[in-house]
Amino acid sequence: MIFKGISREFSLCNEDQYNAIGAFWDEFTAIYGLENLRGLGYKWTEKTIFYAIGLKDGEISGYNLCIELADENFSTAIGETKKLKKIYDEIYKDGPLKYEIEEFYKNGKCQIKYFR
Repeated sequence: MIFKGISREFSLCNEDQYNAIGAFWDEFTAIYGLENLRGLGYKWTEKTIFYAIGLKDGEISGYNLCIELADENFSTAIGETKKLKKIYDEIYKDGPLKYEIEEFYKNGKCQIKYFR
C-alpha cells in the first residue's frame, strides 16, 4: 500500500499529541470531510511522532510524504474515538509500533490498524 499525505512532527511530551493531532485532523476535515481521511503515525522518537494525513482514495493536494507500507500483517483495533487513549494504552502494552493507520467516523467510532 502506498500512503501519500501531509506530514508534520508532533511532541509526545505530556501526551500533547492527542490535542495537537486532533487539531491537525480538524484542519483537513474542514476541507475533505472526516470520513474521506486517514492518518498515519510513523517514526517515533523518545519525544516526538511523525504523523501524516491523507485521503482514503486519491492524493491529498500538496502531499509531502509518500511511503510504501506492507499490505499485510496489520492488526486492527476498533472502538470509540472518545476512548482513543484507552485503545492506545491497550495496543502499546505489547510494545512499540512501526506504523499506525487511523480512520475516524461521524458516528464516534474509530479504527486503528497497526504494525510492529
